Amino acid sequence: MRQLQSLLFPSGTSDVFLALLGVVACVAGLTHFCLLLLFAATGVTALAQVNVASVLCYVLAASLLHRGWPSAAMMLMGAEIIAHGLMAVAVIGWQSGFHFYIVLIIPVIIVNSLLSPVPKGVLAVGVGLLYLGMDWRWRNATPYMDAPRAVLDALYYFNLTSTLVILGVLSTVYFQLVMNAQKRLRDVARTDPLTQLRNRRYAMEAAQLEAARVQRGAGPLAVLLGDIDHFKVINDTHGHEVGDEALKAVAEVLRGGVREVDHVARWGGEEFLVLLPGTDAGEALAVAERLRAGVHAVSVPAAHGWSMGITLGVSVMVPGETFEQALQRADRALYQGKAAGRNRVVLASTPGISCPQDKAGVL
Repeated sequence: MRQLQSLLFPSGTSDVFLALLGVVACVAGLTHFCLLLLFAATGVTALAQVNVASVLCYVLAASLLHRGWPSAAMMLMGAEIIAHGLMAVAVIGWQSGFHFYIVLIIPVIIVNSLLSPVPKGVLAVGVGLLYLGMDWRWRNATPYMDAPRAVLDALYYFNLTSTLVILGVLSTVYFQLVMNAQKRLRDVARTDPLTQLRNRRYAMEAAQLEAARVQRGAGPLAVLLGDIDHFKVINDTHGHEVGDEALKAVAEVLRGGVREVDHVARWGGEEFLVLLPGTDAGEALAVAERLRAGVHAVSVPAAHGWSMGITLGVSVMVPGETFEQALQRADRALYQGKAAGRNRVVLASTPGISCPQDKAGVL
């Protein structure tokens, strides 16, 4: 089985399709259980027994999926649908509508992310040819069992309705699974893997949105750009693993020190960007000082109690100014703080407004 699986299925399977297979097993099992009740109620014992076997097949398929055998589950479900359709059409007749279920196999094969392209194409074409052959053989043939017209009509409309419902359910579930997968991918693409903060790409998107609000007169936007002090010394002295721990510790302080409406991102290396919508200079300085003190209180055990420090440059974006200009002012303020001794907060000068003295801690 594993050799067949490695031949047919490329490495790396999709959680979306595995979830869809689980839905197929549940819906198909429920459909056959309803058919079991229908045949039992009409006295067709033989077909009721067949549907007992079908229900057990889907229970087994669900178990195989749970145990990590998606290929075996998929082949079992496909074989059951084809075998059940062939037998039911031959015994009861084409007018019973059991052939509809075979058509449902084709879209499942097409969206199958477990199969490589060649087996996928072969199987889809094969199922299509099988359906055409069944139509040619049994559409006008006399069935083995002479069922009353009322029973045939009931089966036909039950199977047609079930097919349409299953198709709708599978389409809806697949669409929702794809949307959820895309959302997870977007989150991954916008998240720094080490600190779990948002990354530079997300920060730029958020900054442009917040800058547009400033231009519309929705209030100021404070920009905080921070850089960990002497981070190269941490890496060189204690190693990059300790440096990574320091980055994660600083990220936790920054994440916990702002509001939900604020944005915190790893800007690059040991730099962090904080956006504070609706925040003026005084409030921004207070937040920046709180963050600076929080980082300074961090102790990295692996670095033998190294006392952390961070220097932050603060600017407040004004109407008519671009975010890039506000960021440049925060960057200049950051390096003024570095030159003045590090571990301090410096407010950038705003055009036409005098700048108060910077606030500093003791390193």
